[in-house]
Amino acid sequence: MPQSRSTAAEALAAKRAEIAAAVAALEGLGDPAGHGPEARRALDARVEALIAGQGAPPEADGLRRCLAEYRDLADTRLAEQGEVFAPQDDA
Repeated sequence: MPQSRSTAAEALAAKRAEIAAAVAALEGLGDPAGHGPEARRALDARVEALIAGQGAPPEADGLRRCLAEYRDLADTRLAEQGEVFAPQDDA
């Protein structure tokens, strides 16, 4: 049974929060919830870049796993919405 859109969106948001926490921990920033607006924007930008595949993630298996899981969830969500593209469309 496919996930509902809200459940899929919640799973993506939870995985993104997990990625943010991992990045913050690796960079010695502590809990992301306690960051001010400027620090939060910088962390969000770093997370977005990593999710988009820009810049190499730190050598941390947990973070690499989280990024792969996030991308899998995002791909699954797109597929469930009918946004499936053939590999040759990536060229």
